[in-house]
Amino acid sequence: MRSSKTKDMTVGSPLKLILEFSIPLVFGQLFQQLYNLVDTMIVGKFLGQSALAGVGATGCLCFLILGFCGGLCAGLSIPVSQAFGAKDHQLMHRYVANSIYTSVFFAILIAVLTSILCHPILRLLQTPSDVYEYAYSYLIVIFIGIPFTVLYNMTASLLRAVGDSRTPVIFLVIASLLNIILDLLCILVFHMGTMGAAVATVASQAVSGIACVIYIIKRFDVLHPAGEEWKFSMPHIGRLCYMGIPMGLQLSITAIGSTILQASVNMLGSFYVAAVTAGIRISMVFMCAFDAVGTAMATFCGQNVGAKKFDRSTKGRWQVSLCVPSTVCLILR
Repeated sequence: MRSSKTKDMTVGSPLKLILEFSIPLVFGQLFQQLYNLVDTMIVGKFLGQSALAGVGATGCLCFLILGFCGGLCAGLSIPVSQAFGAKDHQLMHRYVANSIYTSVFFAILIAVLTSILCHPILRLLQTPSDVYEYAYSYLIVIFIGIPFTVLYNMTASLLRAVGDSRTPVIFLVIASLLNIILDLLCILVFHMGTMGAAVATVASQAVSGIACVIYIIKRFDVLHPAGEEWKFSMPHIGRLCYMGIPMGLQLSITAIGSTILQASVNMLGSFYVAAVTAGIRISMVFMCAFDAVGTAMATFCGQNVGAKKFDRSTKGRWQVSLCVPSTVCLILR
């Protein structure tokens, strides 16, 4: 028997709903950052400072490209959440189908362009010569694996659009554990160097993305287009791009400053690159709560705008803006 763990966020206490929705996301992101720290430790311990610097030299660039992919997918899911909030399932199915077409197009386009431009980008970033090969072997695999990154982000965003924030986190945790195992396997057993770390990352993302697809097929009838709903529609794709591209660019623009800083750090040499890499991995842990609440707000506002409950959407934004930052800052202190 199929069951859908959807959540209608158009009724009930806005702050309570948003916080409940955010909690699984916080744990998922904390676990992912824990993996990133372990990944850094594995590369640094078993491959050395130069390899760690090679991976670190590409960090901001990965954030720039993969951040766009993540933001794009989150944006593509907004019309889905709006249609879900409006209880218009036929429209929602049209958006689901066309969001799949749109994400496939962007995934292939970005993967091809970044793979072709990998060498020029690394040179533009002033990548130190002693870590250049480490950086390239890591980055090219990450770029080739972008379709798998988009697969997970798109399916996870669709699940969140209908109120399920737990399932994507479960698959993310499983993928993170798999990632650590594959890291050790590829680096220590197969001696693949930094390329092995990238292969482990891409493989785990593929597993989590495929797991989300299977889960949606088996458990989420509400996300299943049928018949004419699968029809390619430029008006629907236009609406999806109107939401998705700005969200992708928002994250990318944020990363541009970090990328410029990365280029400056790269000019200092591999020792400084490795040090900054370790520091960034730690600092990202403290951003998890804000990222999780931001993701929750996208679903909350999307559903309520779709239901034309604009006052409720505004109320939720104000409550979160006043409550969450002060609470997180108090905890950090």
